[in-house]
Amino acid sequence: MATRSAVWVEAFRVERRGVDLLAGLAGGLATCAPLAIGVATGEPEIGVTACFGGLNAALGVPRGPLRDRLGWGTGAALACCAAVAIATAVQNSVAASVVAAFAVVALATSLRTFGPNGGLTGFVIGAIFVITNGIPAGSLDVGERVGWFALGSLGGVVLMTLAYGRGAPPAPAGARPLLDVLASGARALRRTLVEDRLLRAHAMRLASIVAATTLLYKLFDLEHGYWVPLTVLAVLQPDEHASDVRAIQRAAGTLVGTALMALVAVVTGEEWAMVACQGVAAFGLFALFARGYFWLVVLLTPAALLTISAVDYQGVGVALQRAGWSALGIGVGLVLAELCWRLAPHLPHSAAA
Repeated sequence: MATRSAVWVEAFRVERRGVDLLAGLAGGLATCAPLAIGVATGEPEIGVTACFGGLNAALGVPRGPLRDRLGWGTGAALACCAAVAIATAVQNSVAASVVAAFAVVALATSLRTFGPNGGLTGFVIGAIFVITNGIPAGSLDVGERVGWFALGSLGGVVLMTLAYGRGAPPAPAGARPLLDVLASGARALRRTLVEDRLLRAHAMRLASIVAATTLLYKLFDLEHGYWVPLTVLAVLQPDEHASDVRAIQRAAGTLVGTALMALVAVVTGEEWAMVACQGVAAFGLFALFARGYFWLVVLLTPAALLTISAVDYQGVGVALQRAGWSALGIGVGLVLAELCWRLAPHLPHSAAA
């Protein structure tokens, strides 16, 4: 009972009090502006693509010295562009989508070797692959989709780099040249892939389950079924305790997103209302993110739901459907992960955070 209580306490723990209004405005603008412009100009596919570019790039920018903000933000944006290109190129092939999902998620998860910044960057890379592989590109070809995504990403990196500049620490004295940093990072990643069996086991486990759930929704042609592997990606962590915490946070986020969608549906189904609510969710996501990872997980779900619903509104039913897929993703992910942990008891359940 004490353990269960500890999980719930950790899930809703506040790490730092306060609300960062500047970060909320920057993140909300980076996320909502492309969507609003796309809807207003009759180009919803472009709006959604650029919106996800802004959202993911903004999430990839950490707090810290300017070099860290630009480095991680730019790296996340470029890696996400590559993920979008691969996801779009293979989305019409079930086999290619499954193989690509495994490869992209495994490599992205390995970025945990660089700490929290690497872990979050790995998540956004995997998430944007799953999303863009599941959402049809429509009239956009691979190059066009990547181009609009990159444009949105540029806005996200610039806005969040500026927003986090207030009170940021200066660059440490004697900082190494950028090329040395990149070379050192490449060596660290290679060493992780070869030597760190704990992180490698987590990467293989997560990539396998994401690939399996991708195969599931693709084979059965589940509408909006990409929410199943997306939820798996958000929930599964290197150990059972952290996975339980994420499951609670994801479930809370799904409930918040579904309730918000239902409320909007009761009031109005107009695009402008969806866009406005999406902006509010994005503002809250970035304004409250510093309080704890809980707020990222909770508000990311309604932000994503409202982004898609702004151009593909299907009433309360679609929110309930996505809630169902999220519940399935939580259940399937935890059950398969538990099976993996039980089949490999020789591997300690811990890895880089």
